[in-house]
Amino acid sequence: MLLLPEFKKIWDRDSNKLKKRANDEFAYIYFVGDYKSEYNIYGIEKRQTVAKEIMNDAYYIPDELVEKALEKYIKLQETSSMRYLRSVRETVDSLMQYYDQLRFRSGQDDVLKYDASNVTRALKDVESIIEKLEKWEKKVYEEEEQMIIRGGGKVGLFEDKEKATWMASRSQ
Repeated sequence: MLLLPEFKKIWDRDSNKLKKRANDEFAYIYFVGDYKSEYNIYGIEKRQTVAKEIMNDAYYIPDELVEKALEKYIKLQETSSMRYLRSVRETVDSLMQYYDQLRFRSGQDDVLKYDASNVTRALKDVESIIEKLEKWEKKVYEEEEQMIIRGGGKVGLFEDKEKATWMASRSQ
């Protein structure tokens, strides 16, 4: 990881012998950027939750170096299937946030003006989308499981599958 310039810069700027800041920032990058992160359950609140729990700062905002390393980490692990999975997750999270904000209220002046039948129909659609999302997640995880290398190991995050010629001969 330290061979990648984006990560090396974070490491080098931490002058502390124990590299606590760099390690915390690496943890932030992992928990925000990894497609299998335990923090994915927080949806669009993931960054704030990781900031609070990992960085111990609810108001933490990653600087440019951390953002660039995060982008690199996401890009290095993504296949087309994973990009699609991330996109669908973000869409579902946005829909859920929208529905969280819809509330029926009593009283003439503060009644929300929308058709309840449209909302219930949309909620049924979301249920179908979530089922498809779960199926797609399973497909992505199975795709990862099929990437086996010589000796029974798995392809690492920073390995180039196209140049790993031993993988092609193993799968034949």
